[in-house]
Amino acid sequence: MKVNQLIADVGIHAKYELTTPVDIIEMDDIPDEDEMYVDSRKWIKVDDVVALAGDLTNSTKLSLRKHTNTSARIYEAATGGAIRIVTQKEFGPEFVDIQGDGFFALFHGHLAHERALCAAVSLRTFSERHLVPLIQQNMGPTVPKTGFKAGISSGTLAVKRVGAPRRGEEPVWAGKPVNWAYKCAQQAEIHEVVVTEKVWNKIKDNDYVRWSCGCDGSGNLSSISMLWSPKTVTPLLGHGINCWVLQQRWCEIHGDEFCQAILHGTTDRADVPSRSSWE
Repeated sequence: MKVNQLIADVGIHAKYELTTPVDIIEMDDIPDEDEMYVDSRKWIKVDDVVALAGDLTNSTKLSLRKHTNTSARIYEAATGGAIRIVTQKEFGPEFVDIQGDGFFALFHGHLAHERALCAAVSLRTFSERHLVPLIQQNMGPTVPKTGFKAGISSGTLAVKRVGAPRRGEEPVWAGKPVNWAYKCAQQAEIHEVVVTEKVWNKIKDNDYVRWSCGCDGSGNLSSISMLWSPKTVTPLLGHGINCWVLQQRWCEIHGDEFCQAILHGTTDRADVPSRSSWE
């Protein structure tokens, strides 16, 4: 291999890419992969995309060298379970991609923020209620504690399929939403859902999102509380650092009701504090 010639050729190509404008095609929906451009220098731009990123805590401590069988089973149970949840038709992501031990999913159109949020809460509920206890029961106390955390961001994305000829081209998503969703997830603690301020402003007025059911876990009413708290995500620049974090899972008694209400676009409850008391 003439490595210096290879590098020089790639440098020439990079110069061309940097100095030659590309065509931007605006679309109203996230395109299917076969609609994404490959050979031509055209990017598809889509506004108002909601990105959900799921990140597996302490995954770097799972040793594939010393404990290959154990780690492989954890990855299969965790990532496989996560994808099964997020791709449910009720949540309806337009695109899902596995990235190592995590993933990201893109939502667009009607109730995109609500669908992404319900998917995220379902993910962290699965992680806390089933995944972590099952790992501890079946793998022993020496296995690093691992479980999912999630981040949600939104904004404009541009996409094009990029890759080496004959080796397959993968969609490349340019823009902040996917990157910021991952940063939110990485800054979260295990079983937290962190959303950007832009996402929060879209969902904060929904009573089913903002307030707890008031259940003590056994179906008995106790007191309704605010579910979210502010969180600073320092890797996000400027206005984006002011995020919000959810640390609660779906209630076993009222979770189905709340999830369906959010997915159906229902926003008002008669049992929550008046708006004037918390604005």
